Amino acid sequence: MHSPDGSLMNLNSATEKELTQLPRIGADKARRIVRYRATRRGFRDWADFAGTPGITEADVEEIRRRAWIGPPIEDVRSVTTRRRTARGPATVRRLRRMIS
Repeated sequence: MHSPDGSLMNLNSATEKELTQLPRIGADKARRIVRYRATRRGFRDWADFAGTPGITEADVEEIRRRAWIGPPIEDVRSVTTRRRTARGPATVRRLRRMIS
């Protein structure tokens, strides 16, 4: 998700994959950002983002050039929480029974 002018990434809505496009951010840091953002219910400002475990001052300075802190997502849990569902052959059999 980008800024209104399309040039900056919104740190409150970017996915892990999108975050890896930022300088100094690999898969591990992207995962930490998404998890920390979920616990904080979004970042309020750059100081809030800087509290992310593993993010250094140098990281923040580089990222500030390519990202912005957009409005926090109101219901972060619905976006970031995996839903537990039954998987495997038993589920397929139940679905087949429901359809037929």
